[in-house]
Amino acid sequence: MVRSRLKLIGVLMALTLIAVACGDDEGGGSGGDLGVARVELAIDNDDFMNQLAVIVAEERYWPDLGFAEDVEYAASDEYLAALFGGDVWMAQGESDAIWAAMAEGSVDLVGVGVEKDVEAWFLGVREDVDPDDLSGLKISGGPPGDRNITVGEHILEDLGYSPDDLEWVSIEGGSDERLTALVAGQIDVAVLQPRHLLPLDEEGGTMIYEEYKDAPQEVWVTTRDFYEENEAAVCAYLEGRIAAKQWMAEGDDYMDNKDEAVGLAEAEPYNLDPSEGDLEEWEAEITGNWSLDGGSPVAGFEAWNDDMISNENVPADFDWKEHFEFGCLWEAQENLGLEPNPNPDDL
Repeated sequence: MVRSRLKLIGVLMALTLIAVACGDDEGGGSGGDLGVARVELAIDNDDFMNQLAVIVAEERYWPDLGFAEDVEYAASDEYLAALFGGDVWMAQGESDAIWAAMAEGSVDLVGVGVEKDVEAWFLGVREDVDPDDLSGLKISGGPPGDRNITVGEHILEDLGYSPDDLEWVSIEGGSDERLTALVAGQIDVAVLQPRHLLPLDEEGGTMIYEEYKDAPQEVWVTTRDFYEENEAAVCAYLEGRIAAKQWMAEGDDYMDNKDEAVGLAEAEPYNLDPSEGDLEEWEAEITGNWSLDGGSPVAGFEAWNDDMISNENVPADFDWKEHFEFGCLWEAQENLGLEPNPNPDDL
């Protein structure tokens, strides 16, 4: 078995191979039938479960699907720049950013599947904040235009507040940066993620709102040129990712393969050292966030698209269906014995 060294990098100007084991040339094939020899993937963050899902796909599925060389993978907030520049041919990220990039149109993008079909609506407060009296406090859902600001507004309305009752603070970066600002006392309230439950509790804070909403919140996207020239590679990528999710979710409690999967990440040559919070993500991601079949119902896409229009992320006439191709997704779902999702009859 051929192995390479795991190296996640923070910028995508020059991607490095990660240590996800590739099968031998005889087992994995030459990659000729796919048009490319390896998966080249950029993701918007290096969350442990993101890394683990890629490792499982490469260890168990991608070589047999025709990728002969080790996956090239990196995590950075510049993931779309890497796709635009041709450093990778597949990207995974938050749908608000991808919708906006599709609408901007300088590069013709094609969404091909869904990583997360449920959006976590979690709101946390720092230590000594009265969860029943949020008026006048400082809150952040990220930088201007971030989807999490809209999520925060919806949560506040559910809690009986007007979004204008609080002072909105812009914090660059993602939810990890908001958690840091929250526990440091720079803000009082923050839109967070399920993985922050434990660290927030350890710092004396409280998660006061925990709900999951149906939405194609995170998607896989490639360029139309690559899709049209290398459709077989896109199909193989999706089948490997979905097969990995299906395997990771086996068992009545979704835990049958957890130890084996985590063991892959912890062992040579990966040497990942997941924290307790990382390991607790397993259940939340598999049961709450991940799309286990790589899809999402049409109604979820429509609702998301309406929100993107309302938030002015995209123009009022933006039609998401013009920017998605589900042929490979449906093929992968059929090969794995899954029902087509989204349902072709609903499109």
